[in-house]
Amino acid sequence: MVSLQALAGCTLVLAGLLIENVASRHWWAGVGADRLDARAALAVALPALGLALMAAPIA
Repeated sequence: MVSLQALAGCTLVLAGLLIENVASRHWWAGVGADRLDARAALAVALPALGLALMAAPIA
């Protein structure tokens, strides 16, 4: 059985990967950002948070 903690962690990782994919398509379309935007920050933060959540011990 899958715990809710693992399910939430996987959801965060997949959401971060999806946001990264959308951001890269946006950049390739010629609208590239010259500074760190919200999509780039979320693409890094969400998978990191999801992996940390999955690695945390279940109390």
